[in-house]
Amino acid sequence: MIKNHNKKTDSNESNNISINQLCSQSPFLLISTPFGVGRYRFNKIGYNNNNELIIEYKIVDDLKYTDSSTIKYYIGKYYYLSSMQVLYASSYVVDS
Repeated sequence: MIKNHNKKTDSNESNNISINQLCSQSPFLLISTPFGVGRYRFNKIGYNNNNELIIEYKIVDDLKYTDSSTIKYYIGKYYYLSSMQVLYASSYVVDS
């Protein structure tokens, strides 16, 4: 689902690095899905088919979050967020 993008402008490269730093500093997110809440870890940054920056998270098997196996069955082990969604989630964590 994520493709590498070979033609990056300077601003895209700068945004990519900033998002990468943010995701590396706070690599975990709790994500509520239709199949329960799962703990996800930042995996990589890429681009979708519309050339939009997306961030890939991978579900973590965590005993505190018992819905992980159900989530993996119905959704898969990866979850994709836009850069705006990651920034929103990060600002929510900082404000709380």
